[in-house]
Amino acid sequence: MKQLLVSTFIAASSFIGFFAQSTNNIVIFAEDPKPFYAIVNGIKQNSEPQTNVKITGLTNPSSSIKVVFSDGTPDLNKTTWFENMGKEATFRIVNTKKGYKLRYFGEIDINNSVENQEQSIITYHTEETTPVVVEPSNQTLTVTEQVVTTTNTSTNGGSVNSVPVNTNTENVNMGLNVGGLGVNMNVNVNETNGTVGTTTNSSGLDYSSSTTTTTTTTSTSNSGFGTSSNENSSQIATPEPIVYVSGYTGSIGCPIPESSVNSIKSSVEDESFSSDKMNLAKQATKNRCITVSQVREIMTAFDFEDKKLEFAKYAYDRTYDVDNYYLINKDFDFSSTKESLNKYVQSK
Repeated sequence: MKQLLVSTFIAASSFIGFFAQSTNNIVIFAEDPKPFYAIVNGIKQNSEPQTNVKITGLTNPSSSIKVVFSDGTPDLNKTTWFENMGKEATFRIVNTKKGYKLRYFGEIDINNSVENQEQSIITYHTEETTPVVVEPSNQTLTVTEQVVTTTNTSTNGGSVNSVPVNTNTENVNMGLNVGGLGVNMNVNVNETNGTVGTTTNSSGLDYSSSTTTTTTTTSTSNSGFGTSSNENSSQIATPEPIVYVSGYTGSIGCPIPESSVNSIKSSVEDESFSSDKMNLAKQATKNRCITVSQVREIMTAFDFEDKKLEFAKYAYDRTYDVDNYYLINKDFDFSSTKESLNKYVQSK
């Protein structure tokens, strides 16, 4: 039995270690207490603005990062890629003379990651959580008014004075239910005008009393949102369908395009040598799904036509609107280059 427990523990530890080595983490923190949203691969990760965010469970070697500040400061963009899995890359937001910048801070093995109480840890997700709007239920106000009139009548046939006794009673009942919390309130107001009790006239005649009661009830219902439902209602916003390429109905080369072209292009342009530009562009788009317009945009980062052609061929298998690939010919100056690309596309 002891040997079985040890074997099970070793197997579980191996599985955890394997899982950790197959994912990456990204940490983003602001040197100034400046809250932000972390957008990774086009998806907002933290629902509330934070100053220190760790995103775990990234399975792709490269990701696009966008930092959106809650105070309206211009967004920051960055593309990160990992040569090996099982790493944690840290980026810091610094305030420079030219404004805020998102800079690479360092990388450690994911097993050496340290928890920070001031850090918001989020597991990477590819769909944003749809906010649920809960509307308060109806508030019903009921007002009841009673008018009681008592008339005295002689039993001996004599003449007596009629003594009206008016009693106004107002009952206010309010029921309120907001978010499952019920509150009930009852207010009773009694007001009496005249004389209450037995009345005898000056002749000493006996009389009997008759009572007439008039009741008026008024109810008012108001949900606060212009509706009259008595139940708690919730609305879930239905996201609008994403239009990847406006008006495109042709063949689809890859399923989900990701909008990270600006940061990729900027990173490619920062490289000094053509070979480095190409390596970076291929690495940044290896696990992406991009559009023809994005391919053309990245191609502008290359200075020579042969490099543009090389990247255009590489990007074809990662392009969403493949039927639009003929548009890339507009970016070439030589007919031989266009012919080379067309032959490559036809061979696919």
